[in-house]
Amino acid sequence: MKPNNFFKQLIFAISVSVVLTACSSLSQYDTATPNQKNIELNHFKHLSTKNNRVVDEQIQLKTQELKSNNVIYFPLDQYDIPSNFFYSLNIHANFLYNNPLQHIKIEGHADERGTPEYNIALGERRANSVKSYLQSKGVLSEQMLTISYGKEKPAVLGQNEEAYSKNRRVVLIYK
Repeated sequence: MKPNNFFKQLIFAISVSVVLTACSSLSQYDTATPNQKNIELNHFKHLSTKNNRVVDEQIQLKTQELKSNNVIYFPLDQYDIPSNFFYSLNIHANFLYNNPLQHIKIEGHADERGTPEYNIALGERRANSVKSYLQSKGVLSEQMLTISYGKEKPAVLGQNEEAYSKNRRVVLIYK
């Protein structure tokens, strides 16, 4: 079971059991007034809201952490994911799998060498390669949008191998 859903289901189950217990125990032994029961239910509603806020804050913190490790670099004219990026992609996949409402944009890029058409196609293949990898780890297709910018959005300006290597990339953008 996913942790986010687990907390929601746990809170829901507690709330239902409190309501059912309150309804079934209206007898001569029940000394709580209806107003006291409402206070108890409001207490659980407050806890539910507080837990959701904590979970939302944890998701925001994890998203910030993932944003600092969101670039996959590729060799010249390649779109197969280099093996040294599998660990990083597995962390992204795990987060997305456990947070199915989270969406990402997968941007494919190329260096400036090659025709515009070739670079757009190469960027698209790179983005689709990353998307396929994440899907193989259980991420839903609906969570991901791919786009290719080709050479139109370089990370580094320059006409040397160092600049080129920084521009051959896929960037994961969390929405």
